[in-house]
Amino acid sequence: MPGRGMRVRVAGSGSGIRGKLHGYRSGDGAGPRAWRRRCRGLTLVELMAVVVMVAILAAIGTPSFIALLRNSRVDSEIQSMVGTLQLARSEAIKRGLPVSVCPSANGSACLGAGNWARGWIAFVDRNASGTVDAAAPADEVLHYRAGWSATDTFTTPAGAAFLTYNRDGFAVLPGGALTMTLHTSPVAAEATRCIAINIAGRQTIQRAGEGACQ
Repeated sequence: MPGRGMRVRVAGSGSGIRGKLHGYRSGDGAGPRAWRRRCRGLTLVELMAVVVMVAILAAIGTPSFIALLRNSRVDSEIQSMVGTLQLARSEAIKRGLPVSVCPSANGSACLGAGNWARGWIAFVDRNASGTVDAAAPADEVLHYRAGWSATDTFTTPAGAAFLTYNRDGFAVLPGGALTMTLHTSPVAAEATRCIAINIAGRQTIQRAGEGACQ
């Protein structure tokens, strides 16, 4: 057994091991150059191919996405009117008084006619005149829906500047029925929505081609 302070020489040590270590290559033996080649980025051709693929997918998907947003918007607008009509009908029954709905741009007076997209109100219409009367007993505005900034139009047939629910919840309508039509601009049949209101006061949402919806 070697004594303290004695040095033991390992066979093959020294320059032989250093030489072997110097010649060692990791992986497949190709060395750092091969590693750098494996880690290179995309070539210009590969990058352009990716850009073209993304452009094609965008061209395919964008129209569908725009149509989805448009349809979602008109559905929200039409549901807003349905909610107002349901409120007007229920309030007429509850109060035992006529309640009217008319287009309004300021939330306090009826426009008389025109585009309902400018906004509308539901109000207690004691004399069923289709106007908000200030004389006592004054009519009471129950709900105001502001207009929207989109170019969509929301119209009723000529002569139907307002509609009224009587105390029994029946709709007082010219001809016994009314169709309110919501169009986008430009008009797209797949985005057209209508509300058909019958004499019983019930509302039905329709698409283009259903009932009188055009």
